Amino acid sequence: MTRYEYDEETSERLHMDVVLEVDDRPTPVARWVDAMRRLNSIDDPLARRVLALHRDCGSGGGTCDGGFESEPISRRVGWGCETTSAIADHFGVDYPVAQPESD
Repeated sequence: MTRYEYDEETSERLHMDVVLEVDDRPTPVARWVDAMRRLNSIDDPLARRVLALHRDCGSGGGTCDGGFESEPISRRVGWGCETTSAIADHFGVDYPVAQPESD
């Protein structure tokens, strides 16, 4: 299912309302595993150390989870935390998106 999120930072910067379309359909586990392999291929020493600290984020027991319950991999729609997302973005590793729904 597609949902929409208001982007406050961009709206303030551009002085107009900016709404982003967010695809929150579940990701198949196999595609998540592939994304993790690509993320694990990053060989920058600092990035590797930071990723090691955030490895469990999104599982309910990670550094950034703050007591949130874990979510099955098949229901995740993004990286486990903002830190992992920033590192993945910097190194060009995209989180897999779900296949389009068939009509």
